[in-house]
Amino acid sequence: MSDILKNKVVIVTGASSGIGRAIAIRAAEHGAKAVIVADITEAPREGGRPTVEEIEAIGSAARFVKTDVSKRADNDALVEASAEFGGVDVMVANAGITLRTDGADVPEDDYHRLLSINLDGPLFGAQAAARQMKANGKGGSIVLMASMGGISGAGITVAYSTSKGGVVLMAKSLADALGPDGIRVNAVAPGTIDTELLRTSPGIAEASEGFRKRTPLRRLGQPSEVGDAVAYLGSDLSSYVSGIALLVDGGLLAVL
Repeated sequence: MSDILKNKVVIVTGASSGIGRAIAIRAAEHGAKAVIVADITEAPREGGRPTVEEIEAIGSAARFVKTDVSKRADNDALVEASAEFGGVDVMVANAGITLRTDGADVPEDDYHRLLSINLDGPLFGAQAAARQMKANGKGGSIVLMASMGGISGAGITVAYSTSKGGVVLMAKSLADALGPDGIRVNAVAPGTIDTELLRTSPGIAEASEGFRKRTPLRRLGQPSEVGDAVAYLGSDLSSYVSGIALLVDGGLLAVL
């Protein structure tokens, strides 16, 4: 692994499982000084050791902070937890959900619950991180987790695509608002990534084989590959990159 995140303090929401877990572990593998793991629970959906233990085994410091990203106060407390290590350098607002009842007739309660996590969460996390970055006077990088589904819609993901499309424009808008303070904001838009969430999401799970066959690389993505993309956007290698939605989809949207 590289040392592109050397001496950086990284926060990752939704980091107990799936893509968030891979982002957090990859940050440590790329040299992060400390990784703050935020989630509702420490137990990984896919099993295995908690993310914090995996990170500590690599040699980075790690802390778990129980966080409901739909609550502004939880995001504020999460960012404050990074002060122990000198404050956040890279904020990754990754936490998100899908629905079993998505589509044109998505129920009202499900819709609002999804938006509170997938759209409110990234905004509250970005706001909290930006306040601390400004106070510390050192700038930083904020990475919001979007999706291929936030760039190209689908009938089975009406609510999900709405939320992720909002994340893409949120990143662009925040990049403009926070750029003068030396804070870069970008989104990452994964395609079909082989995670427990994908395998247990009705509709998406069934469609994933078709996506794989149509993807130019002819395979599903791995969570670690999303982690590498996030590490790049969090590092100084992307020092003049802000306001983009970086597709990590094996080329799928290039041919759809």
